[in-house]
Amino acid sequence: MRSWERALAVLEALCERGQAAEYGWTLDTELLLPHQQQVNALENQGLVELAGREDRAELSALEGRPVRWAARLTPYGHDTSPTAAPAPGPIPRPARQPRTGRWWS
Repeated sequence: MRSWERALAVLEALCERGQAAEYGWTLDTELLLPHQQQVNALENQGLVELAGREDRAELSALEGRPVRWAARLTPYGHDTSPTAAPAPGPIPRPARQPRTGRWWS
């Protein structure tokens, strides 16, 4: 599997788990360590946001256990994710006007 294929698979997993999550964050117990490491690399590209200390503390209080790692897609990551809403179809072209034989038409 190519690196971009792995990245897309991780983005898809993060998107799915984030949508299913109660708080919108994918937590440390929901992704395997290699996927978490891939997510950490995707943060540098602006596709993923990692939870800071305050967010992890709040998530820990909500979960009733220590949350050591949490991530979610950025808006840019949502656009890149394969599970994001599909882009609208092609823009329809206007009907072609029949030629009249004049050069200005």
